[in-house]
Amino acid sequence: MSGVIVLVELESSTEVLDAGEVDVGARIRWVHAAPPDPDVPEDPGPVTFCGIDTRDLEREPYRPAGPGEPWYPPSQRTRRCRACEAALKAL
Repeated sequence: MSGVIVLVELESSTEVLDAGEVDVGARIRWVHAAPPDPDVPEDPGPVTFCGIDTRDLEREPYRPAGPGEPWYPPSQRTRRCRACEAALKAL
């Protein structure tokens, strides 16, 4: 599916390493899809297909290999945003 930029919503987690030190890691909460920015097609537009601001999301390098491939990384199937998916199917 061309014209879709895949983004991930991260869930922050903190782990105390030593007194006063904190390691902030992140895990994927949801995988979202966004249309490309019309002026800069390599960048996502301002909001995902489900309406989330893309500035708060991380870019996922995954791109579908060809027709019939999912818009999301197959390893993240259970974390795909159903609202983004519904919007994509309605296009």
